[in-house]
Amino acid sequence: MLNLKLFNRGDVVAVALSGGKDSVCLLHILLSERERLGITVKAINVEHGIRGEESKRDSLFVKSLCKALNVPLKALEFDCVEFSRKNKMTVEEGARRLRYDSFFKLIDEGFCNKVATAHHLADNVETVLLNLFRGASPSGLKGIPEISHAGKIIRPILGATKEELDEYALKHGLEYVVDTSNQSDDYSRNFLRLNVIPEIKKRFPKMESAVNRFVNVLSGEDEFLSKKAREAVMLNGSSVSVLCSEDDVIFARASVIAMKDIGIAKDYDKAHIDGLLALKTSQNGKRIDLLNGVTAVKEYDRVSFYRQGEVEQGDIAFGLGEFAFGEKKVVVSSLEGAVDFKAKQKGECYFDLDKIPQGTVIRVRKDGDVFTKFGGGTKNLGDYMTDKKIPLIKRNSLPVLACGSEVLVVCGVEISQRVKIDEKTTRIAKIILK
Repeated sequence: MLNLKLFNRGDVVAVALSGGKDSVCLLHILLSERERLGITVKAINVEHGIRGEESKRDSLFVKSLCKALNVPLKALEFDCVEFSRKNKMTVEEGARRLRYDSFFKLIDEGFCNKVATAHHLADNVETVLLNLFRGASPSGLKGIPEISHAGKIIRPILGATKEELDEYALKHGLEYVVDTSNQSDDYSRNFLRLNVIPEIKKRFPKMESAVNRFVNVLSGEDEFLSKKAREAVMLNGSSVSVLCSEDDVIFARASVIAMKDIGIAKDYDKAHIDGLLALKTSQNGKRIDLLNGVTAVKEYDRVSFYRQGEVEQGDIAFGLGEFAFGEKKVVVSSLEGAVDFKAKQKGECYFDLDKIPQGTVIRVRKDGDVFTKFGGGTKNLGDYMTDKKIPLIKRNSLPVLACGSEVLVVCGVEISQRVKIDEKTTRIAKIILK
């Protein structure tokens, strides 16, 4: 019944103890196995402020039980109703947020290094069905993981059936409390538990085991697809991009990863994914706004994700030295003696220092900027950047050397014909973006 692989010797494990049958069974099991496992057992009780006097009664029972068993207990109280109202979420969501936040805080404070919850097989089946009816992706149909949050949360009896726990409680004469709200089908989970699943089990008695096998197969396939999707995501400083050549299935998963990497952890939905799939086959430069100030842009062979509202970079008077430019640095240095241009590194630009006019600044591009290509021919800077296939995501943050609307150097890319080194050059400068 207990997954021993979730424990290491020396672990301090706190049971999330509500006082109900499942969590009391888990506490009793861990206390029985603690010497063999080499662990310390503690408990955490959260009174959510939802069920009035009954909830307070349950917490008093937990305190009495832990005292009798000599189990260290952290008892917490929250007003989940008010918290949920302020944060515009359901009471269930608010209670879960407060509960798990308290777990992580106690771990950070050193009370324990793992929190064990009493989720079991029936809970997992309910979660799979709930997610299925809500239209979840395959990742959502994997149900409840045995380990989550970087190993901080474990579910040691996830494979146990409700019948096994009932039998265990009866065999050991365990006392526990009953949450009467579990008898109401107002909540979706309770509706499934009380009305739907019993009817399914009449026709398919082993449905829980069947769903569990399905979850195990799906988990392996989902892990493989997620690995392929991660390989399709490219990080470039503060931007993230996904190759358009990927199959739609991989592209959609990779887009979810990219959104999470750039700060959209939740609240995205199928409409956002559909929009990104459409962007994948759109013309270059097409863009859509996502969530949290993130924009996705079609840029040649990829879709790039970037944050809006970056702090604008002011003009910097040109000179020798090192200049902070956004998250990067522009380094301008004067070279002495002969220069071996064959040893030039990628991103380095060399120019005639004496050809830089007064009033030249380091800045980002502006409307109306022009650039005389090395070798001749003046173009609008935007068109030049398009020719060079510089992603849109970079264009507005790429530093240039400019005097008025004349761009003399596009840092890391090329110098203008107007500042090229020739036989009359006496001072050579190098500029590089780090």
